[in-house]
Amino acid sequence: MFLIATDPVVYVPAGDHPATGSIAPASGIVGRPDGSGLTEIYFEGGIYDQVNMASLADRVAHAYGRLAENYPTAARMVVPQDAVIAVGTFDPAEGRIELTGPDSASLVARWLTRGEELLDPTELICRRGPA
Repeated sequence: MFLIATDPVVYVPAGDHPATGSIAPASGIVGRPDGSGLTEIYFEGGIYDQVNMASLADRVAHAYGRLAENYPTAARMVVPQDAVIAVGTFDPAEGRIELTGPDSASLVARWLTRGEELLDPTELICRRGPA
């Protein structure tokens, strides 16, 4: 298995940027910035109400699995860096998201609920176990 050297970055879309318009609301988005002004992201929406994708961290774990394997999927894109906002990192061994910015919790809450300001902390932990 190919492992990423640094912690994968967790993102939310930056407003209504057209580059991320096709990503389902509340999707887990993870990527690796490369310093070029573009960011490769993988995402998982759990759009079929899969029971193993209950939390944001569960969805990020699925997207991370594709990222780590460089898996070919329609749930991958390269977007301008300003199309996404980094809100944290994903620790696959622990199965959890670590928020990194002062506004990260409210940004994640709004992404998950379309406007709610308070984040349920259980969204940051894989309910299915580590990736």
